[in-house]
Amino acid sequence: MSIRKGLRRGLVSFDARFGIRNWLRQGEAVEAQGQSIRSDPFAASELPHPIPRTVLDIGASHGQFATEALRAFPGARIYSFEPIPECFDELVALAAAEPAVHPINLALSDREGEQDLWVSSFRDSSSLQEMLPSHLEAWPHTAIEKKITVSLRQLDEVAGELALEEPIFAKIDVQGHELAVLRGGSVTLAKCDRVMLECNFAPLYAGQPTFNELYDSLRELGFLFEGFISPLRHPQSLELLSADAVFYKSRNVPDSKSI
Repeated sequence: MSIRKGLRRGLVSFDARFGIRNWLRQGEAVEAQGQSIRSDPFAASELPHPIPRTVLDIGASHGQFATEALRAFPGARIYSFEPIPECFDELVALAAAEPAVHPINLALSDREGEQDLWVSSFRDSSSLQEMLPSHLEAWPHTAIEKKITVSLRQLDEVAGELALEEPIFAKIDVQGHELAVLRGGSVTLAKCDRVMLECNFAPLYAGQPTFNELYDSLRELGFLFEGFISPLRHPQSLELLSADAVFYKSRNVPDSKSI
């Protein structure tokens, strides 16, 4: 027997006894999982999340989130809902360069019809809910510029017109109208693996939901709370005014014995 064959046989026997190759593969899998977690800008902890095939971008504004989602989740289809005409035009321009983006000129709510939308000079602060003085006091550049009438639909009604391939990640940023979106899209959102939505801790918009209301609604849909990202504080007092809350389905968390 040659020395090479003898070494090979010895290594095979050693691996069969101690499982070295399997151990190395597990280490590589854990390392790859860690890299995936670190590259996910919408994770609030080290919990692993499935890479979405569909992203619901509700309250798309200028396309900032869609652009970040394109980088984070290559290959995902992104449906961007935005009612403000000039912002929607920007999304259309983005979609011309990025075919994965699908702009939809609608405001999502818990009913269908039309409603006035308060358009802020800082478009990201525009809302179906009237802006309160405390919002303007914290951020003077967000003064209301005009009101426009926009079309409303429920996500559950729109979903039948979309190609929703799972896993699905939903982001909801609608300036105090989040609870209405949840109520109008409960069936669709229950199919998601992750939901990220903005919540306010100070009175910023008339009729805005509390964090507890949002938490309870998502718990009813089977989600667990992961944590907060992107906190916004008062520029002078540093009071926490709002943050993005991340919720996930518990089935996404692997058995700790398997890693």
